[in-house]
Amino acid sequence: MTDWLKTCARRAMGPLGLGLAAVMSHSPAMAQSAGAHPVLQAEQNDVATLPPIGPHWFIPSATDYTYQIFDMDKGRMLGTLPASMLANIAISPDRKVIYVADTMYSRVDHGTRQDLLQVYDAKTLALTKEIELPPRALAVYKKQDLDVSSDGRWAYIFDMSPATAVTLVDLSKGAVARTVDIPGCALIFPWKSGGFSSLCGDGSLTNVGVNDGSQPTITHTKPFFDANNDPVFEQGLVDHKSGKALFVSYTGKVYNVTLGQNPTIDATWSLQKAAGLPQAGTGVQELAWRPGGQQPFAWNTATGHLFVLMHSGNHWTHKTAGTELWEFDPAQQVLLRRIDLPSPAKGVAVSPDKASLVYVTGDHDGPITVIDAATGQVSRTVEARVGGMSIVPDM
Repeated sequence: MTDWLKTCARRAMGPLGLGLAAVMSHSPAMAQSAGAHPVLQAEQNDVATLPPIGPHWFIPSATDYTYQIFDMDKGRMLGTLPASMLANIAISPDRKVIYVADTMYSRVDHGTRQDLLQVYDAKTLALTKEIELPPRALAVYKKQDLDVSSDGRWAYIFDMSPATAVTLVDLSKGAVARTVDIPGCALIFPWKSGGFSSLCGDGSLTNVGVNDGSQPTITHTKPFFDANNDPVFEQGLVDHKSGKALFVSYTGKVYNVTLGQNPTIDATWSLQKAAGLPQAGTGVQELAWRPGGQQPFAWNTATGHLFVLMHSGNHWTHKTAGTELWEFDPAQQVLLRRIDLPSPAKGVAVSPDKASLVYVTGDHDGPITVIDAATGQVSRTVEARVGGMSIVPDM
């Protein structure tokens, strides 16, 4: 041992010092000085395998433009998937694959551009395939930018290039089938089978029957909401198994829609009236309880319950974080419970099972608050820097 190493060993204190001494005592030089042959061990590596996606997995977007995968039964992160700021994510119906639609550049913000649908194995998070997409542009990420048909054959990818359109990807072939123009309309709300609908700027729905992907059938509904004075949130909710959807307006009107080539739209009901309050209006000085946030709604189709982030505000405060979480029974059009939140929240999601957990997220720096839907009580908080968008698996 050199004089320098001897000095370091004498000065080492605490765990670091013990670690340094242990390393030196097992070094070849030390072993040889003691007359013994060095013992060398090869490094070992392996690939961890995740369990099957469970009902209490939660995947929010993170502030570093990744998607984090949490097991909320244990309150721990299982892994991450790389993504850019405008990436979108979806889980296959059989829960074996996770899809990420993304646009990337060779020099981060410029250079050679690639638009891809990336296919990840849900057990290893290994990238198994990349499907090239036509040029796409997005102004903001939303769950409704990417979805998968209930039979797992089609991926629907919303884009603007420059007109609004949806790219159909045949997942069985791993290739783009075609792009369907939907001028004046946006986003994806899949039917029970056979196609999808999109919201239009005049308050209507456009409906695209996919068929075999070669020649889509397109129909339009009449306007069913007031797009100028009381538009619906873009974050509409869909039950993939039934093809039923819930759209909520800025004032709190709820539209129950059965999606298809010719959708049926039920009579509207009011969140406020369901709570025994006057229905909110469109007056800019009218104070009322209103829905708001980046992802203001969550729908547990196993119980049928709808969860809404609510705040007290005037009309056009639809991006304001919620201070309360209201739980509704849409079938009976009644409020079941009002839950005070520990801090204002901009996003909410709910697990798909009857023993459901509700996940509430704040504005980037706050923790994920997990609420037991059976009791309405906070069961845990998980520290994470997350964005306003998140997904959960379907049943």
